[in-house]
Amino acid sequence: VNSVLGDARGGRWQVVCDYSRILAESGHEVLLVLNRQKLPDLERLPSGVKIEMVRNHGHYDYLAAFSARPRLRRFSPRLAIAHCSRSVALLKRSLGPETPVLAVSHSNKVRRLLPADAYIALTEHIAKQFETSATGKPSYRLPNMIPMDVTEQPAPHPRHRPVRIGAMGRFDQVKGFDVLIEALALLRQQGYQFEATIAGSGDQRQGLHNQLAEAGLGDCVNLPGWVEDVPGFLSRFDILCVPARSDAFGLTPLEGARASLPMVLSAASGHREMFEHDQQALFADVDDAPATADQIARLIDDPQLAEAIAKAAFRRVAECYSETVVSEQLLQIINKYNQ
Repeated sequence: VNSVLGDARGGRWQVVCDYSRILAESGHEVLLVLNRQKLPDLERLPSGVKIEMVRNHGHYDYLAAFSARPRLRRFSPRLAIAHCSRSVALLKRSLGPETPVLAVSHSNKVRRLLPADAYIALTEHIAKQFETSATGKPSYRLPNMIPMDVTEQPAPHPRHRPVRIGAMGRFDQVKGFDVLIEALALLRQQGYQFEATIAGSGDQRQGLHNQLAEAGLGDCVNLPGWVEDVPGFLSRFDILCVPARSDAFGLTPLEGARASLPMVLSAASGHREMFEHDQQALFADVDDAPATADQIARLIDDPQLAEAIAKAAFRRVAECYSETVVSEQLLQIINKYNQ
């Protein structure tokens, strides 16, 4: 069983789909359990995966667990994978003790995942939290992954004039796009010429639009909405910025590295575990617009530095976070429960 009943958007949904596809391609029969109240984009699902819908209203929805029990037990799963705390709660109540529940952390908050029987931690930081809070339960360190051709790095393209800066993600407070806009305003004040695009959607869209107008950036910063063709989108830029206030192990930096883009990242814990500062990316403190502006300026002023860290980031992702590498590690974990 592979399940997500809570937030099933963006990177988390991509990881759920990746797990389902890799397990199905490896010969496992996969039942994906989803919430009718929060249906994701089902077009991303791989073929050969069964779907079971439940109507779940929260962590304490005992009726949903009771209703799902006969359907899930009929599948006779050897393992249940939970990608959110709602899924942990429902699966633990619906399945008998003979079916272990493996929780996958998608954030730095682990408390509600603790009732699971084992854990997948995206970072060492999260793994330490599990070790401290859930003594004796197995915890596996497994990062997010990205499909890529590890044999050939994209050739660097001529830098645009003016330089193009990209960003993408959900428009909510945690993503820090307001910090990026403030940094861009500082760069404009310092005389830098650029074109910037922040792709995405969400509740903060109007607030970001208003901030751009107040900063006088409406002529050089675009909010085009959500993009589906991420590689095509990233190919248009010279620099990628990920200013998140918190990021357990997001996919956007992996996608930027795959595209050989030099990146300015916030110093969120997940980013710091992905890459080394000044080697594979440049970092700015969380919520620090002046530092973000300074690091973007370094990449604008020093094309050789930009090219060097882009190449190093690609190699890092190819060696550590490519689907070929991480899927093998995932299957090793799953097979522990397939005896």
